[in-house]
Amino acid sequence: MRISRKIFAVIGAISFGLATTALAQPELREAIDAGDIATAKKIVKKGAAEEIYCGKLSPEDAVKVYEKIFKAMPDQSFNLCPAQFSYGYGTKVCSNAKAMNACTEVITYLLMEGENGNAKALDALEGVSKAALKTKAFAKPFRMAVDTSIWVPCPKKGKAREACIEDCLQYALNTKDSVREATCESEPEHFIDTTIGVTVPSPLYEKLRTGLLEGYWKTQKTTAEKYSKLMKLNAKALSIPDSEIVDIAYVARWADKHKADSTALPGGELFRFCTSWQPAVDSILAEKEFATRCPVFEIFEDGRDGQKYKVKEINGTRWFVQNLNFAVEEKSMCYDREDDNCKTYGRLYTHEAALAACPEGTHLATDDDWKMLEIYAGGANTAAEKLRSNGSDDYAFTAMFGGYANKNGISVIQGEGAYFWTGNDVGDGRGVARSMFSTDKEVSTIPVDKGFWLSVRCVVND
Repeated sequence: MRISRKIFAVIGAISFGLATTALAQPELREAIDAGDIATAKKIVKKGAAEEIYCGKLSPEDAVKVYEKIFKAMPDQSFNLCPAQFSYGYGTKVCSNAKAMNACTEVITYLLMEGENGNAKALDALEGVSKAALKTKAFAKPFRMAVDTSIWVPCPKKGKAREACIEDCLQYALNTKDSVREATCESEPEHFIDTTIGVTVPSPLYEKLRTGLLEGYWKTQKTTAEKYSKLMKLNAKALSIPDSEIVDIAYVARWADKHKADSTALPGGELFRFCTSWQPAVDSILAEKEFATRCPVFEIFEDGRDGQKYKVKEINGTRWFVQNLNFAVEEKSMCYDREDDNCKTYGRLYTHEAALAACPEGTHLATDDDWKMLEIYAGGANTAAEKLRSNGSDDYAFTAMFGGYANKNGISVIQGEGAYFWTGNDVGDGRGVARSMFSTDKEVSTIPVDKGFWLSVRCVVND
């Protein structure tokens, strides 16, 4: 394949922020937006493309169109098409000994998506990490320059030595270092700024190791087990000790520690373990004579489509502890209109659709329902930490950060924030909503345009 010099020039400019995908060649953009992969391939094959544009290409189709460019320019390709490149080409780039930077970016991206509860990202990470850890060049320690200050001997004679001794004594006096003061005359030294070479572990290995260990606790409960699996698979290569691998043996040690300390089992950690290994966790707790057990859920089956939802009684109210996923034609959608997002986060609804979406025998949670929940969880200023899936989640409410979509259907902040309709409105075309974020403790009450698309939690009628 011939790739024109122009593509390299333009992509090089983009890497320095001098161009954007808004400048993409119209013919290529039109073909990709229309799903005409054959035409897109022809444009690229002729060397007529002026830059990489992925649009809504699937990872598989992106590789079909750009594979040779992905191989030739992995760093630029990732920057312009991070999702397509990571999912479609991640394993290949992590098998390329000369592409450690791009491979590290892919791993970073998939770990971030995994922390946001994206199970697909963690499935992809399994293959990517396997390829990366087989590439011997990636395991080499990294030599880096570090600015530092060190003690060095003073000059042997002259005014320079006298000045150096004076500096030594002054330092000893200021720091009250009697040991150094005693040596300033006989073996004087002084501080100098310098740069030294330091050997550090492979940055790729460190990124993967740290990401797996921290990700287990940051991700939503529903994807935590996948982190556990990845820890086990990569433990030897990444030097992860058995004591840090979160598995059922870890749970047993965790229970033993709380038993020995006579401390209560943290609800968030318990529910996280229960989500992955509930029968075994209950057996451990019974064996160690804890009164606490994994939460018990009622199952509510939606007669309209057969979907089943977990229900948990919290302070006398029977809440769905999953977001509703019932399709309301033209008034509900999956985040980014991708079905996989509905499986994880439920659907997003306009306010009109939300009012009618809950199945018979239930209702859309009202403002009063939410107020009672917030009070029970310690007040609106702190309740989010006890309700969100990556917080302490003391009540197994499992608030998922499904983001929202604006009136134009543009989806934003998945993995970062959650917005839920209530059955109330404030007039002026706005409904009352609850919001919470992955990093804040507060549950906020805000008016939202009824044309926006938010998540829905149903409550079983009394």
